[in-house]
Amino acid sequence: MSAKNKWKKQIPSDAASFCRPKGSARLGNAILIVTEGLVSEPAYFTALKRRLALQTLEIEVQPGGMGDPQNLVEYAVGLREARRREAKNGTLSLSEALDFDEVWIVFDTDVPLAHGRLQAGLAKAASKKIQIAHSTPCFEFWLLLHKTYTTALMLKCTDAVARLESTLTSRYSKASQDAASVIPPLLEGLDTAMANAAKIRLHHSSAATPPPANPSTEVDHLIASIRSTASPAHS
Repeated sequence: MSAKNKWKKQIPSDAASFCRPKGSARLGNAILIVTEGLVSEPAYFTALKRRLALQTLEIEVQPGGMGDPQNLVEYAVGLREARRREAKNGTLSLSEALDFDEVWIVFDTDVPLAHGRLQAGLAKAASKKIQIAHSTPCFEFWLLLHKTYTTALMLKCTDAVARLESTLTSRYSKASQDAASVIPPLLEGLDTAMANAAKIRLHHSSAATPPPANPSTEVDHLIASIRSTASPAHS
C-alpha cells in the first residue's frame, strides 16, 4: 500500500458485508408492532419513533388482520419466526435485531366485537405470548385522548372520528393521507393521552363496566413499553 493510502479505511463493498454475522451481538430491544390499519396506526408509530429518536429500538409496523385479531396474531407469529430463521441463517442486516423482545398487535374492537371474533382473538394472542393494544371503538379514540378527556359512549368508529375532527378543527380521514399530516402534531399531547387513558380505565373499573369498555384504549401500555427503551433525553 502506498504511503498516500496507508491510512485509508478499507470498506468492503460486497452485499454480504452489510449482513449481521451469525452469533454477533444483538442491537437494543426490538418491538414488533402488527397493525390492521393502513394509514393512521403506521403513521402514528413512525412519527413516535422519529420523535423519541429510537436508535436502539426496531419497530416493524405491518398492516394485516382484516378486522380479525386472530389474523393479526398469525401474521405476527409468522414475522417473528421469519426473523428467527434469518438470524439463524445470518442473513439479517446490521440494522436488524436478532429477535423481537416484544410482539404487539394493534387493532380496533368495533369489527371483531360485532362479529363475535374478539374473545377468540384475545385467547389466541395470549397462547402465542402476543401482547395486545386494542381500542374501543377504534384507534381514533386514542388519538382523541391527546387533546381531551371523555367517557362519552361511541358505538362506531365514525363517532370517534367526528369527535377527533371537532377537537382538531380540521379534516381527518381514517383511510386517507390526511391522517399522516394530522398525527405528528398530536404527539405534543402524548403525556396527556397517557394520563387520560389511565383515568378512563379507573372510571370503568369503578363503574364495573364489562370489557371491552366503551370508550377505552390499551395503546398507552404499548407506548409505555416503547418509551422505557428510549434514552432519558427522549422519553
